[in-house]
Amino acid sequence: MGRAKAKLAVDANAPPLAPARVPIAWPQLAPVEAALPYLRTIDERRTYSNFGPLNSRFEARLAERFGLDPECVVTCCNATAGLTLSLRRAAEGGGRYCLMPAWTFAASAHAAMAAGLTPYLVDVEPDTGALTPGIVRSTLDEMDRGEVAAVMPVAPFGLPIDPLAWDAFEAASGVPVVVDAAAGFDGLRVGRAPAVVSLHATKVLGIGEGGFVVSRDRAAIGDARARSNFGFDQGRDAGLVGSNAKLSEFGAAYGLAGLDQWERQRRSFAMVLGRYRDALAHVPDLRMAPGLGESWVASTLNIEAPEPAILDIERLLGCAGIATRRWWGTGLHRHRAFRGLPRGDLTATDHLAARTLGLPCWPGLAPASLDAVTDIVREVLGR
Repeated sequence: MGRAKAKLAVDANAPPLAPARVPIAWPQLAPVEAALPYLRTIDERRTYSNFGPLNSRFEARLAERFGLDPECVVTCCNATAGLTLSLRRAAEGGGRYCLMPAWTFAASAHAAMAAGLTPYLVDVEPDTGALTPGIVRSTLDEMDRGEVAAVMPVAPFGLPIDPLAWDAFEAASGVPVVVDAAAGFDGLRVGRAPAVVSLHATKVLGIGEGGFVVSRDRAAIGDARARSNFGFDQGRDAGLVGSNAKLSEFGAAYGLAGLDQWERQRRSFAMVLGRYRDALAHVPDLRMAPGLGESWVASTLNIEAPEPAILDIERLLGCAGIATRRWWGTGLHRHRAFRGLPRGDLTATDHLAARTLGLPCWPGLAPASLDAVTDIVREVLGR
């Protein structure tokens, strides 16, 4: 289909189609044929969980990907649980607050609360949407540092963040750092601060449900491993507060199959993201994450533009049967569950929430569908 035929006719007054003709995401795990050899070994060994042989292989291959020893990675049933495990260790050092950006997914706050901490919401750097050590230092200057148990920076939508800067912050301040890198599998750089990655089906490396914690600090990973297994740190003696957060052998099987096919999966995402970048490269007043689709990939594509334009794009795409999503809503402080949380000034968060919109992004997104999306974006912003 040529470009002239790619446009969808849009009735601006029509309600959005349901379901959307072009979904916001269409997850793709490794095919069952690729996972089958691993799945067969589960039946042969009759080991289904509890750090089984496939899980050990998966952890070792993840560690190898980041240039680390296997003792530097532990898998978990999901990334929210991984964050909770790491924050529980930090909470034992004293303090009640976990400083975190208000510009993040709800799971960040849920994990801190599950660890017994109160999220303290702070603003982000407006150009990247990320929390920075400088922002945290300014916040700490206005607080009783003894009240702060941890800081949780977030890699926004998978954007790489500097681990050395956060390691330096922790060393200087004494405040533990746990990195929420849920969407950061491809762009992650590992420091001493535990980083938690999601392996949910919607991520670039998906296994259905799962995650892992990675750190150059082996003690931090050993602690998370014990806490993921009911706090058993010495035999059957629960010496730590923990939970059951282990990854099953079935998840590990799909993780191994996914790593076998990772380069192909990465190319698929890079192709879609590259087409978006090419089509929207010279659109006025539009921004995308730096390097996305070039030096790193993620499973979401967000654009930032003036609020009136974003509202028009959202409406027109919906009328055309093309799904969009405000992946992080309007900020944690506007969720009903978190409205009462303490917070600082959130000007940048409010600005980003009003101006950010997620567009369809998944392997195999048809060029004609992508053209239909970008045609509408260009039409609105080119007026």
